[in-house]
Amino acid sequence: MKYRWAITTVFLLVLLAKPPVLAQGAGTEWDTLNQEFVKLYRAGKYDRAVVVAGKALQVAEENVGPDQPDVARDLENLAGLYRAMKRDEESEPLERCAVRLRAIQQ
Repeated sequence: MKYRWAITTVFLLVLLAKPPVLAQGAGTEWDTLNQEFVKLYRAGKYDRAVVVAGKALQVAEENVGPDQPDVARDLENLAGLYRAMKRDEESEPLERCAVRLRAIQQ
């Protein structure tokens, strides 16, 4: 369990170190939502970040379909956020789905 927490934390730190890039196909609304997610996460406003990350996930699914890299990234973002909030029961299904999507993409 500690190992998964460390991986999730490192993933979020790497993700947040890079400025968000406009995803191919997901659109500017998706990009704007992810930028807002990063700002909220960095500010420690996790409750609001959950709402924004959920909306980003919804926009990605609607614009590029449920089995695309943008969706996997947003699932990972939301899962990592839940982990940071110690809400493991909510993060685990999202992590499994993201892993499944990444496996399909390879």
